Amino acid sequence: MMRHFYILFFEIVLVLAFLAFFVNTIQVINASIDVSKNSTLENLLLTQSMNGLIIVFLLLMNSFWMLYMFNGIIRIRMILRDISFQLNRRRGEKSDNNF
Repeated sequence: MMRHFYILFFEIVLVLAFLAFFVNTIQVINASIDVSKNSTLENLLLTQSMNGLIIVFLLLMNSFWMLYMFNGIIRIRMILRDISFQLNRRRGEKSDNNF
């Protein structure tokens, strides 16, 4: 039960981080409209901001992918546990019938 809480908590944190990233991206795009084409410093800062946004976006997507993979691993583990239980139960029934 606790594992599911941590996965849900991590999903909520990732969604909040993604929303903060989205709001920040909208602000950077809005600021890029006001940047003059002649100012080299402002263009460099805008380029650096866009590069930082790309890195943060890729890290967020990587976190979502890791969460998806961990959830899949937990699901496969539960399925394998059920299969093992069923096989062990059938082996027990066969050994009881032999005596």
